[in-house]
Amino acid sequence: MPGKKYKRRTLTFLIWKTIYEEWRIWLGIVILLLIVFLFSDQIAAWLERSTFIKVLDSLSKLGLLVAAIAFLREIPKWEERAEEEARRRQLEYWKAIDAARTTQRSKDGRLYSTSLKIDLESLAAEKNAYGEPIKLTNVSAHEAKLQELNLEYAHLHVCGFHEADLSGANFCNTRLEVVDFFRARIFGSDFSNSLFIDVAFTHALYDQETKFPNDFDPQKAGACLIAPGVDLQQANLVNALLWDANLEGANLQGADLCGASIGGMRNNWQRTNLQNANLQGARAPHIDLRLANLSKANLQGAKLDKAKLDGANLQGADLRGVEFITVSQIKTSNFWDEAIYDDDFRQELGLLS
Repeated sequence: MPGKKYKRRTLTFLIWKTIYEEWRIWLGIVILLLIVFLFSDQIAAWLERSTFIKVLDSLSKLGLLVAAIAFLREIPKWEERAEEEARRRQLEYWKAIDAARTTQRSKDGRLYSTSLKIDLESLAAEKNAYGEPIKLTNVSAHEAKLQELNLEYAHLHVCGFHEADLSGANFCNTRLEVVDFFRARIFGSDFSNSLFIDVAFTHALYDQETKFPNDFDPQKAGACLIAPGVDLQQANLVNALLWDANLEGANLQGADLCGASIGGMRNNWQRTNLQNANLQGARAPHIDLRLANLSKANLQGAKLDKAKLDGANLQGADLRGVEFITVSQIKTSNFWDEAIYDDDFRQELGLLS
C-alpha cells in the first residue's frame, strides 16, 4: 500500500512539473484556440480570398495528378517485379526438390523428406502468366515417403515416383504426362478427373479406396489390387510396400515378395495362401499369418519379430536365417517340425540334426 501511494504522488508531481515548465506553450495553444473560435468567420473569409491559399489548392490538385501518373507508370514494373519474384520463388522450390535426391536415406533405402512434400505442393500451386499451373518437369521422387501429397490441379511432365509411398495422395484434376508409378503404393489415392497421357502403373499397389478416372482399368495398366481374397498367384511383388495390408484369404501362391515390407500393426494375412512364395529378406514385424499356408515358402533372412503363426502350415518352409523368431512362436504353427532351420535353431526346437 505505501508503494502505491508513493507512485501516485510521483505521477502527480511529474504532471505539475511538466505544466510548470511548459506553461508558456500551453498558454499559447489556449490563446490560439480562442482566436480561431471567436474569429472563425473572418478567418474563413480571409482564407477564401487569399491568393496564397488558392495557389496551395492548385498545387495540391496538381500533386494528385502527378501521383496518379506515377502510379500508372509503376503498374508494368509491379508486374515485372511480381514475375521476377515468382521466378525466384520457383527456383528455390526446384533447388529444394533437387537437393532431396541426395538426402540421407533410412536403412531400408526410403527417402524421408518433409521438405520434398512441402516444396512439391508449393511448386504445383504456382501459376504461369496465363493463370495456369506451371509444368512440373523431371521430378524424381524414387522411394520417397509422400503420404497425403496434394497435387490437385497440377501439371506433371516426365516425372518418376518409383516405389514411392503415395498413400492418400490427391491427384484430382491433375494432368499427368509421361509419369511412372512403378511399384508405388497408392492406397487411398485419388486420381478422379485426372488426364492420363502415357502414365505407367506397372506393379503399383492400390486398394479398394483408390479412385481412378472413369474408363481406366488399373489392372490392365499393370497395377495390383490389394484386398481380401484377391488372386495374386505368381505376382511380382518384389520390394512391395505392403505394411498394414489386408490380404486375408488371398491367393499369393508362388508370388515373389523378396524384400517386401509386409508387417504393420493393422495387417491381416490370415488364411493367405503363400505356398511356394518367395519371402526372402521380407520385413514383416507383427505380421498376422494365422492359419496361412506357408508350405515350401522361402523365408530365408526374413524379419518375423512378434509374428503370429498360430495354425500356419510350415511344411517344407525354409526358415534359415530368419531374424527375431522364437521357439514359442514356431511351435504354435502346424508341421513346424517339417520346416527347414539353421542347425543351432533346430537344437533349440529339440529336433535331431
